Amino acid sequence: MEKVAAGIAILLLLFFTQVTPDRVERELEKAMRQSLSARSIDVELEGSPGFPTLQGKFRKMTVKIEGLSFSGGELLEMLPIRFTDKPSKEGKVGEVLLLLRDANYEGLAISELQAQAKTVRFDMKSSVRERRLVLVSAASGSLSGFITASSIQRYLTDHATKYGIKDARVWLRSGVVEFEGKWRVELAGVPIVHVPFEAVAELFPVDNEIHWRLVRATVAEIVPLPAGWLQERVKQLNPLIRFDLAPLQVQLQTVTVSPKGVYVTAKFALAP
Repeated sequence: MEKVAAGIAILLLLFFTQVTPDRVERELEKAMRQSLSARSIDVELEGSPGFPTLQGKFRKMTVKIEGLSFSGGELLEMLPIRFTDKPSKEGKVGEVLLLLRDANYEGLAISELQAQAKTVRFDMKSSVRERRLVLVSAASGSLSGFITASSIQRYLTDHATKYGIKDARVWLRSGVVEFEGKWRVELAGVPIVHVPFEAVAELFPVDNEIHWRLVRATVAEIVPLPAGWLQERVKQLNPLIRFDLAPLQVQLQTVTVSPKGVYVTAKFALAP
């Protein structure tokens, strides 16, 4: 009887030491590396070994990705994720933290982007079988990001050039953006002159977009122009940036400009 008890104890010990969050981490990292072209991917899963891991119960999952490049609408296709409303065995993560560093979104270099969600439920059996995260319920959370001054200046300069601004230059100040250049004036679709201007604008959020509005401006009086001409031209450049991060449905909350760069905060919902 003692031998049987000892044998059972050994089996239980093996079970509780082998069924661990570390093994799940490795599988998640492997699946993500196969799906994403990134410089590095690291998954950290916090939980207890044994039955909690077997049941898919974890305290926290942190995913760190460096050097990821993607365009609007591509995120769902790139990530090893799908949704289901009929789970065969439901698991739960108390908190999920996604951290992107040195990401490139449609030519915009983002120094850091962080998304955090509470209580994410998933289909444990399907996730193991398909080697991807099969989500059961939508999750909501917060998002924050930072774009360096050099990155946003380069991005806005290129954006302005596409809209007919010659010799565009951009500076970040506390709370505002200063920009100057020579705006193309056309007559019947034919360029006739480039009008020099200097302007100050503020950035603000609209849904999942960043817009700007004119605060003040000076326009060279080379040719007679209608009142509000520059104001209307500036509006035509909107949106400056649109964050299409599906399956994350993003609602920007704040856009803060400083000489060091642009800080953004947002709410998001993760849904099919």
